[in-house]
Amino acid sequence: MTDLSCLAYVLEEWTVVEYLKKHLFHVVIVSLTISAILGFFIVPLTILFFIYLTNILLLIYQKNGEVKADPLSDVWDSARKTIASFWDIYARIWHGYELHGVENLPEGPGILVYYHGAIPIDYLYFLSRLFLWKKRLCLSVADHFVFRLPGLKLLLEVTGIMLGTREECLIALKNGHLVSISPGGVREALFSDESYRLMWGNRKGFAQVALDAKVGFLDSCMKVLDCRLLLRTEDFQLNFAHTLGSQSLMIPI
Repeated sequence: MTDLSCLAYVLEEWTVVEYLKKHLFHVVIVSLTISAILGFFIVPLTILFFIYLTNILLLIYQKNGEVKADPLSDVWDSARKTIASFWDIYARIWHGYELHGVENLPEGPGILVYYHGAIPIDYLYFLSRLFLWKKRLCLSVADHFVFRLPGLKLLLEVTGIMLGTREECLIALKNGHLVSISPGGVREALFSDESYRLMWGNRKGFAQVALDAKVGFLDSCMKVLDCRLLLRTEDFQLNFAHTLGSQSLMIPI
């Protein structure tokens, strides 16, 4: 057998077609696994990327302008408008976001109580559009773990994210701010379902704060990225189309 014949025989035995025939099942399983992992994490990872990008833009603004003012002061309004516009464009293009009922918000202080979705991107959209439309900063009560996320300190300060002790909320309300809180918190985000079941338990501190500050509170209905349905693989395509096609936030009277 000549060298050329040996080479042809070896190539025939090791062709891609022969390899796929032997290992087709494994290739399919690996491909489906990778696709499922990417499909599950693509939404939260994209959102997380843009959040950190927003913080980087704020750091650049702070360094170039040598801004040392209080993060809640009006000095940061131009930066807030920029990042709010960025998120509003993202909301329009990716989720067709709509906001109704803003006229029902009080001109002065008030408490906004809302449902905590699996990924509360809807609330971020609300904050952005509220600032663009009304030039109002709504202070937000967040869980302790949010403040443990590395590299987001400036973003949290400029956007008015706070731990939300009773004293902090009272001070914010007395200063004329809107304060938002989701009583269900992380528990509601993790264990609620597609019926938007509230999981507030005995958390009624927001009502006591409203009484102490002598302000009213509004309940809001937020329905944006229904991740609970989106991540159910058996209905993925149907729910993906439905979710991206009907996004809105309503603040009833």
